[in-house]
Amino acid sequence: MKFFILFILICSHTLAMAQTGNNVSITLDEVIREALKNNPELQAFDENRRVAHARIPQMSALDNPRFNYKIMEAPRSDVFNTSRWKYVNFELMQMFPFPGKLAKAKNLAEIDAEHAHHDYQEKTLEIIEKVKAAYFELYFIQRALEVNLENIGLMNQFVNIAKIRYAVAQAMNQDLLKANVELARLANEQITLAQQEETAKAMLNILLNRPPQSPLGLTVLPERTARAFNLEELQHTALATRPMIQHDSLSVVQSRVAKSLARRQYWPDFNVSLEYVTSPLDGFRGWTTVAGISLPFAPWTVKRQRGMVEETVADISMKEAMLNNTKNMILFAVKDALVKVQTQQRLIDLYRATVLPQAEQSLRATIAAYQTQQTDFLSLLDSYRMLQMFKLEYYEATAMYEMNLAMLERAVGRKLE
Repeated sequence: MKFFILFILICSHTLAMAQTGNNVSITLDEVIREALKNNPELQAFDENRRVAHARIPQMSALDNPRFNYKIMEAPRSDVFNTSRWKYVNFELMQMFPFPGKLAKAKNLAEIDAEHAHHDYQEKTLEIIEKVKAAYFELYFIQRALEVNLENIGLMNQFVNIAKIRYAVAQAMNQDLLKANVELARLANEQITLAQQEETAKAMLNILLNRPPQSPLGLTVLPERTARAFNLEELQHTALATRPMIQHDSLSVVQSRVAKSLARRQYWPDFNVSLEYVTSPLDGFRGWTTVAGISLPFAPWTVKRQRGMVEETVADISMKEAMLNNTKNMILFAVKDALVKVQTQQRLIDLYRATVLPQAEQSLRATIAAYQTQQTDFLSLLDSYRMLQMFKLEYYEATAMYEMNLAMLERAVGRKLE
């Protein structure tokens, strides 16, 4: 039974190593660069920037001119002459908005282009955070697989000790049975972790625009130097650099420009036409010019202009309220992420300095005590499981620290060196 369990563990470990690309590591920076280059969602936002910039010259151009060709015929009043009068006219017409309207429309289009750029930057921060979260989730699962394999080695050591004691009648057969049960549990855990690893790899591959089944190497922990973050500095940086803040601030400016444009709708537009006229009555052939203006201040149309101005005034108030709310949300996000980062950092330091060394020392002492018949096998299992739990909690705290740091960087709006 024990050899069958070990065979399953070895096969699953070999398969996992083959699927990770022959134990080749893949760094976080490599993954992020590939995601920024190939992520389809980010590419869509990049194309949206091009769309917005292409709209700018359209808004500053005049409407298409209009060319009219007219032929008019009418019977002559002379009963002795049945010929017809024939007019052939050519007309070129162009509408000119009131000065300043096109400039305001172009300004609005330029702001839309800036919005598209800020949306792209915000999406970049989101994609980086998602990639880091997926990467460190995979990191934790792969470390759990390593811990599980270490536990297999420890359990084999316990089995050998139990065999020696059983051979000299110093231990019961129950110790061997308990060890085999623990090996079976480890085999089941190995299979479960291997499935979770495949799911985590598929998620990361999707963010990289790869097929879900593409192989990925072993994740590695980036080198970090201890740094004390200052909350006020981070919040000040977030308000200055976060694309979302810039987006909403520019929305207020955009609404004010829209208000200025709406007020200009009270002013008339001009229509100019140049026409070549032929008149068979008097033989006239020549050019005539016609000029006209729109009447936006007519009693039956002025309500529309007034409504446009009132709409933009309300829109300004709405955008200012949204900007204020965005600032509050970002300040909270920075505070929340920083607290989580600091909490995980304290946990990591605690595990490194105290918990793990003491658990390892306790396990060594328990192994020695079991070999000299000073404790039973259940105490040995408890000590071993405690060390296993603390190792997993340590790796989980490490992964959570990196994930929370990614959240903090997104909240601030830039990478924190």
